[in-house]
Amino acid sequence: MIRITTIFLCVLLAAAAFGRYRAEVSVRELREDIQQTETSQVEELRSIQMLRAEIAYLENPDRLAKVAGTKTDLRPSDSAQLVNAREFAALLGDADYVAEEDAPAPESDVILHALAMAQLTDAQ
Repeated sequence: MIRITTIFLCVLLAAAAFGRYRAEVSVRELREDIQQTETSQVEELRSIQMLRAEIAYLENPDRLAKVAGTKTDLRPSDSAQLVNAREFAALLGDADYVAEEDAPAPESDVILHALAMAQLTDAQ
């Protein structure tokens, strides 16, 4: 009886030791995974920072103006280029186009209501 108990305790002790060993290995592997993930995260953050800096450089208005000046013949528009709806229709050759009369201004309470709604939206 004592011999069976001793064998049982030895088997139980061996199982516990094996379980502890597996737990330590699992913890070690998880720590390595965490370290790799943190390293990857740092690398990704650096990459994001570099891409943001590159975007800022590429979107720089001064740089874009220089590129536009050397690669295209675009110029800022002037007031002579602006046309109204009738003139636009005439330029397209649509002689049948008749612009609608200017719509009357909305009632003042409609404007006040729109302003109140805009303020509510901004407050939220």
